[in-house]
Amino acid sequence: MKINANFKAMAAMNFDATKYISSPSYGVNRFMLDRIGSEKARATTIVEYKPDSSFPEHEHVGGEEFLVLTGTFKDKFGEFPAGTYVRNPIGSKHAPWVDDDGCTIFVKLLQMAETGEGTKSLHVECSKEKSSKISDGSSALEMYYNEATGERVQMFWLEPKAEFSIDEYCSLGEELFVYDGSLEVGDGEEYKKWGWLRFPAVSDADEKRKTLKAGSQGAQVFRKTGHLTEKALSMEKIQIKEED
Repeated sequence: MKINANFKAMAAMNFDATKYISSPSYGVNRFMLDRIGSEKARATTIVEYKPDSSFPEHEHVGGEEFLVLTGTFKDKFGEFPAGTYVRNPIGSKHAPWVDDDGCTIFVKLLQMAETGEGTKSLHVECSKEKSSKISDGSSALEMYYNEATGERVQMFWLEPKAEFSIDEYCSLGEELFVYDGSLEVGDGEEYKKWGWLRFPAVSDADEKRKTLKAGSQGAQVFRKTGHLTEKALSMEKIQIKEED
């Protein structure tokens, strides 16, 4: 299966709950954003856990990271409320479940490099961490950075109509997920809550990226960079082949 698998082109989608599809586990549904592979895939997905649902134990051959959107996600590593970024390293295993409140997560699989990754899970509850001011009224929180690979994960809080500024990491390609609020691109495109955008390292989409700004209510945005370079994508292809 391939969904938005051309990493040299811009890709973007707004969330649509009517397009959830069932997973192999009862009560767990998926809204697929990008994907290469079958059940064990390089994938970016919004996953809905219905109340009292669970997923069987599985191993993260290429690592797993996710952002909790609603409810509380539970596994052997702990309980993680909405707004928590979780990073489970390569080789980790878990069997997640949720209680009667259900849970929704934004999850990325097979998108980590082994260099300097470590073996412990990382948990960042964004609301409890100190963010750094980047411009008048806007701020950012660095949740993960690997100097060896260039991979970086951040959370941004943007004031209404604030420009989403470009820095040196954007030249490596970047992926954005609207946790709350909205982002506007160009002269009319709007990506609302749980909208997703991916800008390649080198393409004509660069001009569109320069027009990106928060909507009228502001925006809280998850951003990942460093995983869309030729080197990073080549490593992921090797991992996917091993999975197959």
